[in-house]
Amino acid sequence: MSEQVRPWNMLDGSPRVSDEEAAIRYNICKGCEFFRPMTKRCAECGCFMKAKTQLEKAVCPKGKW
Repeated sequence: MSEQVRPWNMLDGSPRVSDEEAAIRYNICKGCEFFRPMTKRCAECGCFMKAKTQLEKAVCPKGKW
């Protein structure tokens, strides 16, 4: 089981994926039925996906990435 990611991980120096990997993840999110374009959040986990997709230890709650 992976470590849970929190919003403050964007500020605490947590490891990041490459810009390319973050873009791949975010594009997957944008095509997902749980993605909310207006807020750019996931309806399943509630995270702001533009930020979450950058964090190395983050995972999709639906296993899409």
